[in-house]
Amino acid sequence: MKLQLRSRSRWNDKKGGVWRMYMDRCKKIVILVCVFLTALNVVACGRAKGDEVVDTDGSSARQQESSAQTVEGTDLEISMQTVEGTDLEISMQTVESINLETEEDKTIGAESSNVQTSEAIDTEMTTEELLDLFINGSISAIRSEGPAFYITDLDMDPGEWDPYSIGERVDLDNDGENELIICGPYGGIYLDVRDNKVYEFAVGEGDTRELSYVFYNGSTWIMYSNRMHTGYEAYHMEKFEGADDLVSEMDLHEELVDEDDVEGKEKYTLNGTEISYDEYFGLCSKIFATEVTTTK
Repeated sequence: MKLQLRSRSRWNDKKGGVWRMYMDRCKKIVILVCVFLTALNVVACGRAKGDEVVDTDGSSARQQESSAQTVEGTDLEISMQTVEGTDLEISMQTVESINLETEEDKTIGAESSNVQTSEAIDTEMTTEELLDLFINGSISAIRSEGPAFYITDLDMDPGEWDPYSIGERVDLDNDGENELIICGPYGGIYLDVRDNKVYEFAVGEGDTRELSYVFYNGSTWIMYSNRMHTGYEAYHMEKFEGADDLVSEMDLHEELVDEDDVEGKEKYTLNGTEISYDEYFGLCSKIFATEVTTTK
């Protein structure tokens, strides 16, 4: 009888141990399932905060759709394997990040910044503010011919042989507002502001049209110079009263009477009319005494 009771007691102990193992496994399964559901709730809450409009109608259908999007958005990988009909293994590989700042958010932020810049330009701005925007690379300048350009399109590297650089602001067209000088090859580029936009006002066009400016008879004149050939000099000057209003021009020439005789006689002209050497020299003395070169 004692042997029978002892055997039954051992069986009950063994059975109880198996039952405890089974319950422990069930507890683990419950904990893992809770962790998984908690992660889904955290992600769903984060997404809900980002929504601007919440539709309270048809909440059941919307919740199902939100859950599906949440699972896809967080790349949760779930693998379930049944072991002996009772064991459940859940492995969760967390998303690379549940961070709300995604690449899409960054793109939207950049687009928003560009929109704000455009809105600012749509309002009336001062000449100085628009020139500052060009220097900062926020807006482009419109060419007289060809596509618009940004300051980043210019070679601004001081280590290069002939770079561009930001120069002074001077009233070059006598309208009471300053233009911006971009110093550089052949005199660089002069920029003007009209109609709330930045325009190319004047540009150096090679050795035969090197850009500079002078003060003559109380006004500022744009000057293009050609000193390419021995015995030949040509200067074309333009006076503006506003960038769209060219009010006066002047041409000075010094050239050989016989191009093949570099030691021969020279002639001097003002606007196509021949003048004496003394007249030519007097004009040049006044003009070049005030010339400002803008190659550097």
